[in-house]
Amino acid sequence: MWYTVKWRLSIQAALDLIDHKDKLVLGLLIGIQAVLSLFDLLALALLGLVVALSASELTGQPPALLLRLLDSLGVGEVDPITLSLVLAFVAATFLVTKSVTSFLVTRRTLRFLANRQATVSGKLAGDLLAQPLLFVQRRSSQQTAYALTIGVNSAILGVLGNAVLIASELALVTIIVVGLAILDLVVTAFTVVFFVIVGLLLHKILANWAGNLGSQVSQTEVASYSTIQEVIGTYREVSVAGRRSIYIERFHKLRWNAAVVQADLQIMSQVSKYVFEIALVVGGGLLAVSQLLTRDVAAALSVIVVFLAAASRLMPSLLRMQVAFLNIRSYAGSAELTFSIAKEVAQAKRIGPESRDFSPDTVKLVQLGLDKGHADFDARLQLKNVVLSYPHASAPAISGVSLNVNVGTSLALVGSTGAGKSTLADLMLGVLSPDSGTVTIGGTEPSDAICRSPGAIAYVPQATSLVNGTIRDNVALGLSESLVADDRVWEALDRAQLSAFLSQHRDGLETIVGEGGIRLSGGQRQRLGLARAFYTRPKMIVLDEATSALDAETEQAISQTLLGLKGEVTIIVVAHRLATIRDCDQVAFLDQGRIIALGTFEEVREMAPNFDHHAKLMGL
Repeated sequence: MWYTVKWRLSIQAALDLIDHKDKLVLGLLIGIQAVLSLFDLLALALLGLVVALSASELTGQPPALLLRLLDSLGVGEVDPITLSLVLAFVAATFLVTKSVTSFLVTRRTLRFLANRQATVSGKLAGDLLAQPLLFVQRRSSQQTAYALTIGVNSAILGVLGNAVLIASELALVTIIVVGLAILDLVVTAFTVVFFVIVGLLLHKILANWAGNLGSQVSQTEVASYSTIQEVIGTYREVSVAGRRSIYIERFHKLRWNAAVVQADLQIMSQVSKYVFEIALVVGGGLLAVSQLLTRDVAAALSVIVVFLAAASRLMPSLLRMQVAFLNIRSYAGSAELTFSIAKEVAQAKRIGPESRDFSPDTVKLVQLGLDKGHADFDARLQLKNVVLSYPHASAPAISGVSLNVNVGTSLALVGSTGAGKSTLADLMLGVLSPDSGTVTIGGTEPSDAICRSPGAIAYVPQATSLVNGTIRDNVALGLSESLVADDRVWEALDRAQLSAFLSQHRDGLETIVGEGGIRLSGGQRQRLGLARAFYTRPKMIVLDEATSALDAETEQAISQTLLGLKGEVTIIVVAHRLATIRDCDQVAFLDQGRIIALGTFEEVREMAPNFDHHAKLMGL
């Protein structure tokens, strides 16, 4: 049936997240559980002998088959009561040993899967972040964060953990059913058919419910995260507009829906228990009546007790299997985003540019760059016939652009809004890949240059993203404390015209900026972004409207700092304010993704009337 296919696809998708070695380990653990199921079969066989012996003592007529079996085992002359006690003790030992060992193997399995969660999350995050910017931005940050954390947990522990449980319990059920079939094929067939029908009907009723609940879990959680982040990020605007109550009501409704879903999940997990309990009573009654009507008392009691003992072992297994099937459907819904991202990443590796894993020696390379600079880094930038189109766009964002920027020179990218300046900067940085043409830094692709010399290229956006930490944390973004030198942090802050403010601040480098830099002004946030770029003493800096929030005096000071880097650092500047780019070696004027004028500031004024008009409006 379609729902059976769906949970199989979910298990396959979860298995695709782990490597071949991990799959072998899971197979081994399942095999151990299957072998342990033989203990149950042996215990049930011994219990059957105990009941048969006890019944024969009561009736005084032991079955001939029982006498032959006892003689073949060499215990035909042993007192029946003593033999019954010994066999019962051995059966109990088998059952206890199996339960304890099974628990230990199950614990090892779950711990193994829990450890795999961290591996899968790290690998999937690495594969995702190795893709171009447009690929990474297909989903919201909340969706991506959910997929890499809770989604992975749902896929590995939720889907695979329950799949392993099903495989282990299925082995137990199969072995016990085979043993019962040897004892009485007709009764076994009736029992199997009865419980299979009950299980299938129950699964068909609950499967869709479980899948829908799982999807609702992920949707409500992502929406809750988004609502909180949105209201905190726009707190001033929301407060002034008097809309806080709207967000509170929205969040309350989402949490209410989440609570209802969680309650339904708990209710659903209990339904199977009560249904199987009722089925056991009904099935046991039918079995007892049929056996007492068709067999002698001793034989009937033996069959009834063995089957009830088997049912006592089978019922928990069937119940766990039923719940596990429903859990897979539920967890698969929660892991849909994870499965989707993993599939897209795998396809991107096959049909797109080769994905580059981050170097395991990145920390060493960062330390080397900080200590010795980037003397060997070639910051020569070259673009040849670069073309890039955004998905579903009617025209290319960048069309046929070619540029050469020599080491230590500067290039300004100017043009109206939407001309393609920031897109071109992203292509230079390697966060976007061109549809055709080439972008190279020092003769290699930007991503290769960055991997070989992390820190040699720096980028300063217009809106600097700050982490909720200290000034030091934000300047040395992502670096561990062992790699951070305070004197270098102060040097970077001084170049960014922020050191004077922090020197007067009582906390200095320990100043907390708040989430998103909420405790700093817009200009201070931009200067902190500049300090972050200066910290690694890069050989190439790309500034995308990086001084738009600065006052004229600070902007002039920053411009002087950049001028002081000429000859040593290659500088790419995206700017609307033309006063900041007058001294650039080259100015590229873009319009609709094309360079329509390239030269010095004055040369571009002559070639592009629109640029000249804009310069005159600014008094230049």
